[in-house]
Amino acid sequence: MRQPSVFLFDEPLSNLDAKLRVQMRLEIKQMQRSVGTTALYVTHDQVEAMTLADRLVVMNAGIAEQIDTPMAVYERPATRFVAGFIGSPAMNILKGSAAGADFVLDGGARLTLAGAAPAEAGRPLLFGVRPEHLRLVPAGEAALALSVTAIETLGADTLAHGRLSGADGGDAGELIARLPGNARLALGDTLPLAIEPGMAHLFDAETGRRV
Repeated sequence: MRQPSVFLFDEPLSNLDAKLRVQMRLEIKQMQRSVGTTALYVTHDQVEAMTLADRLVVMNAGIAEQIDTPMAVYERPATRFVAGFIGSPAMNILKGSAAGADFVLDGGARLTLAGAAPAEAGRPLLFGVRPEHLRLVPAGEAALALSVTAIETLGADTLAHGRLSGADGGDAGELIARLPGNARLALGDTLPLAIEPGMAHLFDAETGRRV
């Protein structure tokens, strides 16, 4: 009885220029679907992983940290490592601690996370939010205040880099916000930001596992 074939790809696009990589990604995807054969594809390029995979395996030091569909990995990363690996720019990760259903950033900013399970008060946690899940709001509705230190204008998007100020005036850490391309920003601006509902992530500070 003939055994089924499996295609193995080991970073086949790594030496191609950007335009050719896009073209070859599409051709590989079309070829795999037309042939209907299982393919194992190894890559360090998250764009290739997200666009080519039906099931994504995120490896860290030889351990599979998460196995799921690409969108499930993006929307609900199982660990801090996965959260930082999938997404560009990477997910913002900030240090803090639990306060019931709230989260208090180092520096004093307090966030109320809708739907978050209460955690032991004072438990060290890591708070994660993707740059694309932050939006500009009126100052009175802001959960975070970002002092802009660098701006990247990409056309469709604008990346605002900056630092957060805590309620006590302390430094709460660095943050990147992906804003619309027509956002008018200047260095030194303070941006009032809100988090899209349900788009915040909490990880245990010691283990890195999702809370």
